[in-house]
Amino acid sequence: MKGYWLFLAGTALCGSSLFLGVHWGLIIVFHCIWLRIVLLKKRKLIILSVGIYVIFALYGLWANEQRQVTKISPTQTSFFIQLNEPPHINGNQFKSMAKTNQKENIVLNYKIGTEVEKKRLMENMYSGIICKVEGELQKPESNRNENLFNYRLYLYRQNVHWILKVTSITSCEESSKGFIQWVLRARENGLKRVDNLFSPNTIPYAKALLFGDSSSFSEEIYSLYQRLGIVHLLAISGLHVGVISSGIFYILIRLGCPREMASWILLIILPTYAIITGIHPPVVRAVIMSMLIIGTIRKNSPISSTDALSICFILFLLKDPFIIFHIGFQLSFTVSLCILLASRSLLLRYRSFFTNLMLVSFISQISALPILSFHFFEISLTSIFSNIIYVPLYTFIVLPLFFLTFVSSYIDFTVFHFIENASHIVVSISEGFGSLLDFKYGVLVTGKPGMFFLCIFIVVSQLVLFLLERRRSITYSIFPLFMMILIFKISQFYDPTGEVTFIDVGQGDSILIRLPFHRGTYLIDTGGEVSFPQEEWAVRKKPFTVGKDIILPYLKSKGITKIDKLILTHSDSDHIGAAEELLERLTVHEILLSPNSWEKPMMLKTVQMALSKNISIKVVKAGFKWKNQSGYFRIIFPFDNHYEGNNDSLVLYAEFGGLSWLFTGDLEAKGEKELLENKRLKVDVLKIGHHGSKGSSTEVFLQKLNPTYAIISAGKNNRYRHPHKEVLERLTENHIKIFRTDLQGAIQYNFLQNNGTFRTFSP
Repeated sequence: MKGYWLFLAGTALCGSSLFLGVHWGLIIVFHCIWLRIVLLKKRKLIILSVGIYVIFALYGLWANEQRQVTKISPTQTSFFIQLNEPPHINGNQFKSMAKTNQKENIVLNYKIGTEVEKKRLMENMYSGIICKVEGELQKPESNRNENLFNYRLYLYRQNVHWILKVTSITSCEESSKGFIQWVLRARENGLKRVDNLFSPNTIPYAKALLFGDSSSFSEEIYSLYQRLGIVHLLAISGLHVGVISSGIFYILIRLGCPREMASWILLIILPTYAIITGIHPPVVRAVIMSMLIIGTIRKNSPISSTDALSICFILFLLKDPFIIFHIGFQLSFTVSLCILLASRSLLLRYRSFFTNLMLVSFISQISALPILSFHFFEISLTSIFSNIIYVPLYTFIVLPLFFLTFVSSYIDFTVFHFIENASHIVVSISEGFGSLLDFKYGVLVTGKPGMFFLCIFIVVSQLVLFLLERRRSITYSIFPLFMMILIFKISQFYDPTGEVTFIDVGQGDSILIRLPFHRGTYLIDTGGEVSFPQEEWAVRKKPFTVGKDIILPYLKSKGITKIDKLILTHSDSDHIGAAEELLERLTVHEILLSPNSWEKPMMLKTVQMALSKNISIKVVKAGFKWKNQSGYFRIIFPFDNHYEGNNDSLVLYAEFGGLSWLFTGDLEAKGEKELLENKRLKVDVLKIGHHGSKGSSTEVFLQKLNPTYAIISAGKNNRYRHPHKEVLERLTENHIKIFRTDLQGAIQYNFLQNNGTFRTFSP
């Protein structure tokens, strides 16, 4: 069957994806065309492929059914668990994956109480240790906002159904040691050695390049490498495996080791290396491919790299069909396959190392574009150029330098400090040069493409590579891709539909209004967190923030990079706490403020940042208005310049999408009464003031407005117990349909001209 492994791998993919909810109709269509035209006369292969298709389809169905079963009782509170991995300790948070005595994986979450306890856990907890833990089982959260990370689905695909909120960890003892446990402990000891010996600037690089752990990078540096399109260099990949394998083989040969013996040694070292670097799919893929090629060479029946890749792909699916959802798996196999196919013709034309490096970088980025746009909603425009510079730098300088640095720490500390200083200089240059390459328009935000555009994206990206192989010029070959992206962005710009989304930001407000045909993009408040003082040991290195983890990804998924009007209703942190993060990363044309709200420190800081970025700031009150072809908007409150907090929130009345809307900020009874004394209103949709607190939405207010729908933005299980039951009772008695973000996730109204529908993103 040599030469047809790629076809069989595609057959296995189609069979597996059939029952895993993957709508990859395009793959199946290509498969059928290939079967009909290319392999019509290969009857044995047809029979084999049909058999593989049926086997993997049934296997996928079985795997899907197995994922739906849990052996753990929801009421169970005490467990004996074994850690599957080193615990992640971030500030006062302890988190790890563990296996219970029912042989089922769960996620452990534990809030560390003291600095002494944190130190004890860091020293004594490691993969393989067995402990008794007590706590409360919780179902993982699904995404509460459109397009954002679905944690429940992510865990489900790993056959994990529960999160244990741990209250105590006791009776820990070491498990029986095997080879894998020994290697894992060696990995953990290596990571601790890096923490203890390396300088703060080089620790993240040493952990990432030597052990596959990139969690220590600061958000600033990691985001920089993401924007440059070279973040893959900070994770162990096939490139690293190739460098390590070649280096070890060369050293063994130079030491006089016979080639056969060197091959045997590599076959032992490679799987060990995969475990040491975290058993990530790209590493395992490269290791299996290398072992297949080395093994078949020794048997004098070598297989091609494409065949090795295909066999490796089938083995991955046999191990776990759900691996096809893993982003690293998708990128690793897609990019590797495209490079291998190009190496048969395109790369053979050029002997220049620089030309081939440029082509490999180009092929890698083009083949990865559909995956990156689907998962991350953006593509780097500088990635091809930056990879040309950074791939050789990391391959031939940075990776060997850190390897020598780590080895020297066991030999001589004088040598270690010398090499470590050199490593520090190199990564500082790397970061500095990266900052020079990073510019405002270096990243194209695509938004999340729908299935139609995704399929077109896949076809066009492969068409680019096909044209290059047919000796077309770069300009000619890339033209279809340029046109496809242009059409996609134009389709977003001239989208006839609009939306208003009450984003679930927890206990806070953030409302996006996007009008049809790009006539206006408005954001009312930004949400935010209420922060409390913490001891230094308890502060998390990468804390959750509403701006970074909810608002920005959501806007990016919609292809939004520009806000026409940012309306900050008042100065509370749960309404404007994320404003600075948004001002840092988005283009904001204008900010609307309530009079004298900048007297409060948080609003003042936001205003100062906006002024430093030359953003127009308007202080508005009742009477300020604007309109366009898609809607009419008017500020109807406050009436004076005296700022009193909640009861001086900016209140926006709007007409669009066939409905009238009232956005009230944190307006309470006093402000509602003042508003009614000066305005006569009838609205269809009322955003309930102050998250549904007892002092808002009075009976008179509701009867005067007579809304059809009420939207309550409140956090799930919030400490204030919003919305108050009396408010809910008043709404029900007035026959008003209630939408609540705490129960239903984000609330969205999609409309075309004057017709629209509400939908929710219920967990």
